[in-house]
Amino acid sequence: MKHVGSDKDTHVQPYYEDLRQMGIGEAVPFCTHLHTQGALCDEVGAHYHEYIEIIYVLSGTFMASVSGREFSISDGDLLLVNSKEPHAFRRFPQCRYICVQFDPYVLFSTSRTSFEARFIMPFIMSCSSPQRLIPAAELEQTDIGDMVLDVDREYTEKNYGYELAMRADICRIFLWFLRKWHDQGVRMGMTQSVRNEDIVRLESVLTYIDENYMRTVSAEKMASMCNMSYSYFSRFFKASIGKTFSEYLTYVRVTEAEKLLVSTGLNVSEIAMETGFSNASYFITQFKKHRNMTPKKFKQRLLIESGSAE
Repeated sequence: MKHVGSDKDTHVQPYYEDLRQMGIGEAVPFCTHLHTQGALCDEVGAHYHEYIEIIYVLSGTFMASVSGREFSISDGDLLLVNSKEPHAFRRFPQCRYICVQFDPYVLFSTSRTSFEARFIMPFIMSCSSPQRLIPAAELEQTDIGDMVLDVDREYTEKNYGYELAMRADICRIFLWFLRKWHDQGVRMGMTQSVRNEDIVRLESVLTYIDENYMRTVSAEKMASMCNMSYSYFSRFFKASIGKTFSEYLTYVRVTEAEKLLVSTGLNVSEIAMETGFSNASYFITQFKKHRNMTPKKFKQRLLIESGSAE
């Protein structure tokens, strides 16, 4: 594996790939697939998506361009592509690799404690990873390759509880990245565009959202709480979290609604009110946007999988 230069082609604009619209994100925001290249080369054009991507090469070689840097990737190497990073591939004959794609917020615990934002930032801030390509020789001394294989196996077989197994392995993989960078003296959770005092402010905002998502929470109020102008706060929040304030608030409300759907007998209208949505119709629209299914279908699906359906 070698870094072989920089991408000079600035004429082709990367396109946005909506992985959820491709059927990847039903009730769980991750997927894997095994790619086996045929006898000819092919290319995957420059694109980007919300999901983080891990590529683990089983055999053969291919070229990857990530945020303007090109890499040659071979047997046993692992490539990390951050959320929203433009990337493209040129795949050579007979190469085989596993691709794991997942929403960055899989790395949050169900409680979304605010300190976790420090650890997630490096993966949602484009171009911020200190080392995105790990050579086979370095991985041989770790369990990372086995964990990627296990994630792929769990997704393929989809045995009961596979979602928990996948999330556990993904979190362990990224903990390895974080500790590796920490041991190299890299200060994680900070970027050149985010100041120390802004990190403290961000944590206070995330904590406030966790405690008040069921009420009216506005970006204007959060900006005032942080002693920032509305425009600066909006840019700062999007740059730090990877979502607009409104998108993140909706994400929190949807995840809280999921808990109520599977743990209570509340109907859709009641859950909408409990989680801060203005009405049931808007709740259903947003839930479907995030989970590719209605709240009712989500609950039915989980009941069927758990063997609790009537």
